[in-house]
Amino acid sequence: MKRTFTQTMAWLHTWCGLLIGWLLFVIFVGGTLACFDKELNHWMRPAAHGAASTQVNYDQAAAQLHRIMPNAHAWYINPPNEREPTTSIGWFNEGETFQRRALSPVDGQLLPDTAGGNFFFELHYNLHAGTIGLYIVGIAGMMMLVALVTGIIIHKRIFKDFFTFRPQASRQRSWLDAHNVTAVLGLPFHLLIAYTGLMIFVVYYMQAGVHVAYQGDSTRFFNEVSQGFEREEQHQPLPKLASLDRMVAAAQQHWQQSDILWVGIHHPNDTSATVEVRARRPQHVAWSETSLYYDGVTGQLLKEKPELDTAYHVYTFMGGLHMAQFGGAMVRWLYLLMGAAGCVMIASGLTVWLEKRSKRTVQSTGFKLVRALNIGVVGGMLVAVAAYFWGNRLLPAGLANRNGLEMQVFFVSWLVAATWGLIRARQGQPWSELLGLAAILLLGLPVLNGLTTTHSHLLVTIPQGIWSLALVDLTMLLTGMLLALLAWRLRTARQHTAAPLAQPVHA
Repeated sequence: MKRTFTQTMAWLHTWCGLLIGWLLFVIFVGGTLACFDKELNHWMRPAAHGAASTQVNYDQAAAQLHRIMPNAHAWYINPPNEREPTTSIGWFNEGETFQRRALSPVDGQLLPDTAGGNFFFELHYNLHAGTIGLYIVGIAGMMMLVALVTGIIIHKRIFKDFFTFRPQASRQRSWLDAHNVTAVLGLPFHLLIAYTGLMIFVVYYMQAGVHVAYQGDSTRFFNEVSQGFEREEQHQPLPKLASLDRMVAAAQQHWQQSDILWVGIHHPNDTSATVEVRARRPQHVAWSETSLYYDGVTGQLLKEKPELDTAYHVYTFMGGLHMAQFGGAMVRWLYLLMGAAGCVMIASGLTVWLEKRSKRTVQSTGFKLVRALNIGVVGGMLVAVAAYFWGNRLLPAGLANRNGLEMQVFFVSWLVAATWGLIRARQGQPWSELLGLAAILLLGLPVLNGLTTTHSHLLVTIPQGIWSLALVDLTMLLTGMLLALLAWRLRTARQHTAAPLAQPVHA
């Protein structure tokens, strides 16, 4: 029998959503938490809490970089700001992952290492799998666009569905309502995020032009289109880097503003060293591209970045819409709420697929596989996120590779929770147990925070108005309460479903 157009779109929507649903859930959770990555970075560095911030000493930070990684391709220094009130230093070599450490606001020494909120940022865009992960996320983004467009086509009552939510209806109906409400609520946001996410890495996904015009050298391509400036390495050691503090002061005087986004030093130990001082423009949607370039040997101004070409400005505007570094905390909270709605949309859509097939007498292998993945990915990841923050507070500060151990806590907890869920699935849906465990861990975090720190817990941060820290604890409490309520409702609903019907008594 031939399918109608709407039936074909419904089939495409179902299978696009099903095949990448679990991957999209991971990407959405990572992206949602990354909306406040800098606040999480600060929360996860308790050694920096309660200390008065001092004026940034860029030369001192450069000395730390020289001690840690003297032969790096580039160094970066990020001054403190209202979201992350600690100076941080970073470095990278060609073909290696960018590394980052924070400095104490008291003495400028290295703070205990942590993966921080950057862990969720990297999970969001490449799954901590490098270039391969980047391509996997790109494929998921393309399929998400297909699922969104087909979802619009098949929803004839799209505006009515937005106002229809019946939590007391049948399980299938209530999950479908939850899927429809969150999908319609966040539809513009989801389209925006999927499309701009692909645009950011368009050079990786569509490489033909770069291969032809630049022989595959994407670095040279970006330097040209962004009007960047970097000199070729001379392979001659640099006796001493010129004062970064003087260059920053000159840049601030040139712009007549004090806000610096970061200072980058390319080829820091070579006579070709160049120093880029970039201005901070939080009011602009597009990425900040206002920079001055100085000679690392003499400290003299070499170049001021010119106005961007229209095409590249559009690119940075698209990236800015995705990154949400504009508009202050209100925009980031909006993105977080819409991201959370996206997580609910994905999880409820996967549950609807199961509910439609749960009453069949013979459950297929595909059904069991989807159920297992739902439990393992969705339930397990919620536990892992909470365990990750517990690991940050419980791991000793002096451990080597501490950030790697925090990441191990996340993935091991995810594996253990997923395994437990699969074992318990044979005796019924273990959702209430996993959600309940995640709720307990999240509700216990502010208590653990008070037991392990002196300047970070709610009894200090709320009276002193340190909201960058207090809101992290309060958000964990709220999320924990919501998960506890959901776990209780699911457990109650399952008990009612499993309860035998009353039988008539015969004399």
